[in-house]
Amino acid sequence: MDHDLLLILGLGLCCLSIPSLLSALIDDRLPLVAGFGLVVGGALALWGLLGGSMDLHPANLPRLFFEVLGRYLP
Repeated sequence: MDHDLLLILGLGLCCLSIPSLLSALIDDRLPLVAGFGLVVGGALALWGLLGGSMDLHPANLPRLFFEVLGRYLP
C-alpha cells in the first residue's frame, strides 16, 4: 500500500476521533471508540511516515493530501 495514503488516512482518522474523544470526556463516558480511533490512526500515520521515502515537512501536508486525492479519485 502507498505510504502517502497511509499517512493521509491516519491523520484523517485522528482528526475525526478528536471530537468524539472530547464529547465522551465532557459527558463523563469512557472514550473507547475514540481511543481506538486515535490508536489506529496514529499507527497508520506512523507507518506512513516511517515507510515513506521522502523527507516530509508539515508545510507539505496540503500538497501531499491533494496529490493522494488526485491519485486515487478518477
